[in-house]
Amino acid sequence: MITIFDIVAMLGGLALFLYGMHMLSASLEKMSGSKLTKILEKLTGSVWKSVALGVGITALVQSSSATTVITVGLVNSGILKLGQAIGIIMGSNIGTTVTSHLLRLTEISGTSGLMQFLKPDFFAPVCAIVGAALAMFTKKTKTITIGEILTGFGMLFIGMDLMEGALAPLRESPLMGELFLKFGSNPILGILVGAGVTAIIQSSSASVGILQALSVTGAISWASAIPIILGQNIGTTITAILSVIGASKNARRTAIAHLYFNVIGTVIFTVAVFAIQAAGIGDFWDMPIDKSGIANFHTIFNVTMTVLFLPFIGLLEKLCMKTIPADGTEIDSDTSELAPGLVSNPIAAISASELILKKLMGVTADCVKCSLERLNGGDPKLGERISEQNTAICKMEDNLRIYLLKVAEGNLSPAQEKTVTEMLGRADDCIHIAEHCLKIRDTAEDMSSKNKGLTMAGKREFEVLSKALLTIMNTAAEGSNEKDKRADAKIEPLYFVVTEMTELIRSRHMDRLKNGECSYEAGSLFMGTLIDVERIAKHCSTIGVSLALQYKDNSLSEQEFARRIHRGDTEHFMEKYIGYKTEFYSPLVTE
Repeated sequence: MITIFDIVAMLGGLALFLYGMHMLSASLEKMSGSKLTKILEKLTGSVWKSVALGVGITALVQSSSATTVITVGLVNSGILKLGQAIGIIMGSNIGTTVTSHLLRLTEISGTSGLMQFLKPDFFAPVCAIVGAALAMFTKKTKTITIGEILTGFGMLFIGMDLMEGALAPLRESPLMGELFLKFGSNPILGILVGAGVTAIIQSSSASVGILQALSVTGAISWASAIPIILGQNIGTTITAILSVIGASKNARRTAIAHLYFNVIGTVIFTVAVFAIQAAGIGDFWDMPIDKSGIANFHTIFNVTMTVLFLPFIGLLEKLCMKTIPADGTEIDSDTSELAPGLVSNPIAAISASELILKKLMGVTADCVKCSLERLNGGDPKLGERISEQNTAICKMEDNLRIYLLKVAEGNLSPAQEKTVTEMLGRADDCIHIAEHCLKIRDTAEDMSSKNKGLTMAGKREFEVLSKALLTIMNTAAEGSNEKDKRADAKIEPLYFVVTEMTELIRSRHMDRLKNGECSYEAGSLFMGTLIDVERIAKHCSTIGVSLALQYKDNSLSEQEFARRIHRGDTEHFMEKYIGYKTEFYSPLVTE
């Protein structure tokens, strides 16, 4: 019988599960530009590879729920695409049946020997311990991130184990057996009961175990067991559905894909099985089913449905997209234009790279906009948006850089070599700008959590500064997209003005701190933000110079040409400078 203590334990497990999922996804985002992405792309390079990976992971950890939750986390962090995830999920359904057959055939107990070390209830605490140690006692950013991944991974499965433990009395409850016996004879009720029981106890293995235990009595026939087994496959999707609470749209689509796969498969199998039965084919329907029969049918269902679904993964993906449609806020980080076949054709390869760089610059400009809005008291959901943008920027920059380096290995003209070099530089500037956006976002979150904010005067000043920074960022993005050879004439004068604005705001902010008008804690955070603003503007300046360098004549060296731009010793500089100073700096002075 379930007690109040079991309910509290279950809710506590759910809390750990959800927080572990959040921590795992957030940490994986930080690693998404690393070798992890490349490894997973190779392992899921085709549908068959994705399915095989799902089978292998599930057979190893003995939990299809574990595999599905990990997959959802990878999709949520932008590392895996929906199509790749669907293949892994299909494989996980097969993997969970492979494990049970291996255990039965080799007569290895799942509670002893090597198998015990492969179970989540052993390795999850180990991951949490190691992860916490790495996160707390190391200083390297990459090592801390790995620690956070391991901690989130461990917490996720510890939470799952707590939920399962709290609901364990239901597995032993005669009520579950009675439900199977009473409703199994009706196909529809049998499916609903199988799904419901599995969803409640959150374990298809336990649900199948209950059915197998009942089969020993001889009271369960083939006709009664089949609907229950089909329902159990639907019920096991509850874990994935729980894991996407508050997750990205693609993560939710992954969970929906898992549900659709099992529901559609159940409908197809139900119609087929009972059509065969109605046709009088086979004389075993009313005969008792044993443990082997239950395990075999479970395997047949999952293998058959995976084989049938493989040609239609694209259709399943479209169905999920229609169920959870795009709302215009999703970030396009696709780099499929970078076709490997174009590498040997420099003109086509550079043209394709320019399309990706244009997309990269656009996402970076939007990231700057969101970070400034968040610091100005914007919607807290902007914090998540900035994380998604950062993930997209890292992914696009990584793919573009690797592609351009391959292009550079070919036979390029001097002009093409210069273009590739400048494109690599601008892509790198985008990465650094995104890093500063994350710092501004973190400052906004810190100030919000501590209930600290800017003074009214500080807000007005930062609003004007934000407009200037957005203007220089958008100018850099547009200039890069249009290959504007005079972009430096628009960007560099504004960079001078932004620098002067930050110096004035910093001086005024120090005065407010001395007069006690602003708290020291909020003041120190804001000072850091002014540095981030200056750095973003500086990277925009670098982008402007790189654009101008592509069109310089041979009378000056690149170094001297760049120095002239940075000194303001260029045509129309003073005219633009005065215009920007009037537009942005003057409103600060008149306050």
